[in-house]
Amino acid sequence: MQVSELMSPNPLVAGPEEPISVVARKLLENRFGGLPITDEEGKLLGVLEVDDLLPHPELIPHSDVRALKLFDDWIDPGDFAEIFHRYEKTPVKNVMRTKVPTLRPDDCLWHALKTLIENQYRRVPVVDEENRVIGVLTRSDFLRLFLEEGS
Repeated sequence: MQVSELMSPNPLVAGPEEPISVVARKLLENRFGGLPITDEEGKLLGVLEVDDLLPHPELIPHSDVRALKLFDDWIDPGDFAEIFHRYEKTPVKNVMRTKVPTLRPDDCLWHALKTLIENQYRRVPVVDEENRVIGVLTRSDFLRLFLEEGS
């Protein structure tokens, strides 16, 4: 079986200049955990994952104190308005992952599963010869396949 048989074709994508708030709404409305980011021609530039949008605790340099960091800036843990403000003014290109594994439609599924697991990604874009996004393959696609094949 090949990737083309399991992938979701023509996936929802976002552009690099879109504000995070717009892309985050796309994620929520479609119940997605991430999206490919493409240029106007549909060529892959990166991937945005929900995890990239959440503040995360880090040690403040030269101390034992943990604080929240969002997009390389320290934030007040209770200041949700500031988080929203940053989502509104920050384009996706500033926070997207650019070192993204890709798959080809004719790749075998075992190679695809290995790519997902080894890179600890939940989804991998499927691209054509010109690096245009033509599909997305997720871990859930494999789970669905295993359950359907077993019944």
